[in-house]
Amino acid sequence: LNLDGKIDLDGESQLIQTQGSDLEITSSGVLERDQQGTKDLYTYNYWGSPVGISNTITNNNSYKFPDVFLDGTNPTNPKTINIITSGYDGTNTSPIGIADYWIWKFSNYESDIYSEWYHVRSTGTLLTGEGFTLKGVSDTAGKVWLEQNYIMRGKPNNGDINLTLNAGNDYLVGNPYASAIDSHQFIIDNAPTIEGTGNTTGTLYFWEHWGGGSHILAEYQGGYATYNLSGGVASASIATSDPDVSPGGTPTKIPGRYIPVAQGFFVSGETTGTIKFNNGQRVFAKEGPDSVFFKESNSSTDIRPDPFTKFTDKETNTDSRMKIRLGFNSVKTIHRQLLVTQDSHATPEIDWGFDGKNIENQIDDMYWMINNEKFTIQGIDVINESTILPIGIHTSKDGINSITIDKLENVSSNLKILLHDKQTETYHDLRLSDFSINLPKGDHLDRFNIVFKGKTLSNENFDYDSTINFYFANNDKIIIIDNPNLEHLKSIELTDIIGQSIFKFNAFENMDYNEIKAPVISSGNYILTIYTEKGKLSKKVLITN
Repeated sequence: LNLDGKIDLDGESQLIQTQGSDLEITSSGVLERDQQGTKDLYTYNYWGSPVGISNTITNNNSYKFPDVFLDGTNPTNPKTINIITSGYDGTNTSPIGIADYWIWKFSNYESDIYSEWYHVRSTGTLLTGEGFTLKGVSDTAGKVWLEQNYIMRGKPNNGDINLTLNAGNDYLVGNPYASAIDSHQFIIDNAPTIEGTGNTTGTLYFWEHWGGGSHILAEYQGGYATYNLSGGVASASIATSDPDVSPGGTPTKIPGRYIPVAQGFFVSGETTGTIKFNNGQRVFAKEGPDSVFFKESNSSTDIRPDPFTKFTDKETNTDSRMKIRLGFNSVKTIHRQLLVTQDSHATPEIDWGFDGKNIENQIDDMYWMINNEKFTIQGIDVINESTILPIGIHTSKDGINSITIDKLENVSSNLKILLHDKQTETYHDLRLSDFSINLPKGDHLDRFNIVFKGKTLSNENFDYDSTINFYFANNDKIIIIDNPNLEHLKSIELTDIIGQSIFKFNAFENMDYNEIKAPVISSGNYILTIYTEKGKLSKKVLITN
């Protein structure tokens, strides 16, 4: 490609140069590409750039933010952005004003060290392939899905682009091309055991800032969506009855296979080596469910299936693997989704590229426990009656938490999906109803498993045969005992799910029907047990207020 004029990539247009395709170094022209970020001045997006400084002596050139980013409010008349170097707020003017205080990068620094963020501002240099943070231009009063259009103009990047990453460090990178890239190919190209000098963990992390309305770090509401060869899960969010929607109708997004133009994301180093971008990763994929730019906006209706017949297959075949999306709704209304995917390439142990670590600290959370480490995505070779998937939970206060099935993909209707509480030795069928439990605050890392075989508590007696029927009537807040054969009743007890006694009654009359007034207690799952001369009868009951 000898570019001496201008390529204006209108709409979803993309420029793809394949392996072996060159950009003539002496090209004097430019490429323009639009991308939309959040308009909200309190909300971060993670960015990269498909272009660098335009010159006729080098390719894949580094740049400063004002060198290549323009105000694209009117795409036919892009304007130079007004850079605000004092204060924290952007301005929704013409041209827009960007507060450069919020331009930061994280380039091969130690994981989980917040102070390692490097302050780029408008005067610092960004290397090709590096990502950076940026906030918007307007106080949108909580409407964080409103968009601001930017135009990136410069010499297009092409070919091999490499960044150094050390073991145990993180790097905020960005798609460096004027096209989408295939994350599966990117992951495989950066595999330490497949490509030699590749060195990432095989999992990608996409920041989603879904609320807060503040520049104060402690008040941010956001988290990391995660993607690897097992698939993707959305970030944690504030829960509603819809697990994919936070208050106000703002969607939290599940990453797709294809990474859009200018999208920034984190990778982590498993060994010391090189992060590699190349033309073999470039694909044409319109933004939509399988190519998601992490800004708060409505997704395109253009749907491209997420294929996975082979790691490097780019045909549009439907992913036929079994996937279980498990949901957690916490006492402080955090919703977390976990994904487990059945794939013959994975094992029950920690697998490169298939198991995605949880890298954040939400106030409440749930995670897969694999070898005492916490994960949001798990790949496993087989899911059957012998499979056991440990889960961990932590909560910041006492109260009711629930576990639910968010979504099942390619799962047989005959497969049981049970929550096993090892402390009470009870099983709950998640395909019939959600599991709710009153947990004390703290860590619960070795109590719960997801299993696919077990005996659930039901209306059936499990200690001996009996004609007694008993239940909790939520409308009247009473325990009803139907005892047609006048068996001798000794006592009845209500315990919480961890076995603590809530209420006990033993003053029975010899009648075939009893109503016992229960105390006022919190909503949740409880165990109701009747003791008779022949033995005991127990069942799980759901109490609602």
